Amino acid sequence: MEVHRCRFIEYQPAAINALDFTPSTCKQSRLAVGRANGNIEIWDPMHRFRLEKTIPGGQDLSVESLVWAHQSVVIDQDEDDDPEDRAKELQRQLDQPPRLFSTGLNPFIIEWDLTSLTAKKSVDSNGGAIWCLAVNSNGTQLAAGCEDGCIRLFNIADDSLEYIRRFDPQKGRILSVAWGPNDEYIVSGGSDSALRKWDVATGRVIQRMTVDKLRKVATLVWSVVVTANNTIISGDSLGNLMFWDAEQGTMKQSFRAHGADILSVVASKDGRLVFSAGVDRKLNAFRCVQQNKHSDTSGSNKGGNWVNMGSRRYHSHDIRALALDERPAINSIVSGGVDLELISSPALEFPKLIQNRLPPFPQKYLASVSKSRRLILSMDFNSVSLWRLGRAGQLDMSSTRSVTIPEMLEPHQLELQVKLKPECNITSSALSEDAQWIAVSDVENVRLFKLHETESKEFVAKKERAFQQSLQRYLADKGAAAGAHHVVFTPGSDKLIVVTSESRILIVDLTSFEVLHEFEHHRGVDGDDAQVGTVISVAVSADGQWLATGDDLNRMCVFNLDTLKHHFNLPQTSTPHTTLSFHDLRSNDLFVGLASNEFYIYDVERKRLNNWSKQHQDQTNSRLRKERDRIRGVMYNPADANCMIIYGSTYICMVDMHDRQKGKSEGKALKRKADQEDKAPTYESAAMTLWISGKYQHILHCDFLSTNCMVMIERTKFSVLEKLPPSYYKPQFAS
Repeated sequence: MEVHRCRFIEYQPAAINALDFTPSTCKQSRLAVGRANGNIEIWDPMHRFRLEKTIPGGQDLSVESLVWAHQSVVIDQDEDDDPEDRAKELQRQLDQPPRLFSTGLNPFIIEWDLTSLTAKKSVDSNGGAIWCLAVNSNGTQLAAGCEDGCIRLFNIADDSLEYIRRFDPQKGRILSVAWGPNDEYIVSGGSDSALRKWDVATGRVIQRMTVDKLRKVATLVWSVVVTANNTIISGDSLGNLMFWDAEQGTMKQSFRAHGADILSVVASKDGRLVFSAGVDRKLNAFRCVQQNKHSDTSGSNKGGNWVNMGSRRYHSHDIRALALDERPAINSIVSGGVDLELISSPALEFPKLIQNRLPPFPQKYLASVSKSRRLILSMDFNSVSLWRLGRAGQLDMSSTRSVTIPEMLEPHQLELQVKLKPECNITSSALSEDAQWIAVSDVENVRLFKLHETESKEFVAKKERAFQQSLQRYLADKGAAAGAHHVVFTPGSDKLIVVTSESRILIVDLTSFEVLHEFEHHRGVDGDDAQVGTVISVAVSADGQWLATGDDLNRMCVFNLDTLKHHFNLPQTSTPHTTLSFHDLRSNDLFVGLASNEFYIYDVERKRLNNWSKQHQDQTNSRLRKERDRIRGVMYNPADANCMIIYGSTYICMVDMHDRQKGKSEGKALKRKADQEDKAPTYESAAMTLWISGKYQHILHCDFLSTNCMVMIERTKFSVLEKLPPSYYKPQFAS
């Protein structure tokens, strides 16, 4: 088989700066990941950390702090309401989804719309750059630590975001903030070697605690946490982890836990388990233990003594953020930093059990391929690049012992690069099969470029302003936003599917640039469910007849592009889907990959599972389920329509789909009665045959160009790490 291993795409993920789990009052747990390029990723920890969606950022929009807020109290209560009405109102409040706030090193706090993936509200702190955020226990107030040395309070109750007041100023910036038990006070860490305990009602300092200095240089208190038993925990730039009595303002214990700055500290809800991490790449766990039943619980020993339970170095660079969710279904301590990887470890058993490394390339549609023209379109943050595949000599397969790699006659060639404005963070891009069109979208616009190949074989891209004007006019008439999350061409290159940020699915004719039809099923308009979902998966069949879409509510719809009508909805499963893909050679077969790495194949024309999937629907795909990475896609070799290749970020899995049955009926359907001619044939259950290989790492995209000719787009871990700054290193032995 001819394999084009392409490593010319230099997509570089951004460093992880902030992490936060949703509060325990939320029905569903989610992890928000803030990156240095402004992207905010929403991960689902319930299914071994499945990436659900990404809020796009932009240049100079680094996320330095983010927090979830979930209001768990009713603010405006009527005195005449009986207890039952109050309980219903509280339950209604608890049923509301959580809100997400973030800030970079700028004066603005932004609330994000988690459906449209755009900014919902923003407020100016008027205090310079905001370094840290913290939400109180009932989700009604937000505290922000600012560059000018002031803590500012904001009211976020009942879907608001309003400035309340500022606290008294201190010298130096506020680097970290945390709320005390029952929201009675706030603790801050600053750049002046001190922690302060603030009265929330008056905004004044109650206590001031100083940390160690080295050679009269100010120590930075990067992280503070307050536990349920009034213990303040601080991590500073000297690598000291300190435990303070919040009532007395005195230090109880101190550990030289790290060789350099401690950048993040998190604690369990009961305050008896603490994790710390920082520049030295080490993750430490501390537990509060009672020496014996009669131990003194007063004074400096109140609450017990802290001991170091162990440490691990999972990362190769600075750890900038930690997040802890101790609920039994999740039980995870998650860390991230400069080396781009998100690593999850079992929290309660740390450091005994193995960690889970999540791939740094979570995006689905980083590349688009024109098979007939052997061209690849790759996507970066604000640019797209068009590459022509190289050509090698003839592969000699005569020797059975070894195969000689043929000489490269023509290398891979960069043909064209289209750059957008720096603030445009691309959400999706696509190349048409005939290589005549390039579509690029962000949260504000959808752009279409016409490709021309000159006599010298160079490509020139011309922006089709008529398309943009027509689309914007249509959306303006509807009162809809102009941005999009997905753009996909039909295989015939005659239509463009645009999925807007409001989950409108538009079918655009590329000859007239008119919107032929709009589907609103993911908005709950044409369907039975009135809830709006974010479309996360899009697939078009090889014959251009079928369009399949799936959203974050796990609703999967199939549309007929010939009749421009909704065809049917796939059954909803308890496990969310990760991938939708049509068979290249059997256009009616739709592959549905789930977060558990199980998969099903539907015959969309007959609106049911196809025969092979029915035969194997009781199979658990146990070998594939053991893979830590989720299914990213599937491809088919034209040489064998019954051979399916599934791939994730770190593996490819070949599935043999040939019918194998016992007895004389092997390879054929069992005989049917005359009155069952319209029904699907039945099969005996058979074991699924598959092979898994980890030869390719990390896979961004792969597909078959033609028979026995595969293109494999990789981005190796080494190529990513070599672009990172040097990591912290402390010699262990004197020379």
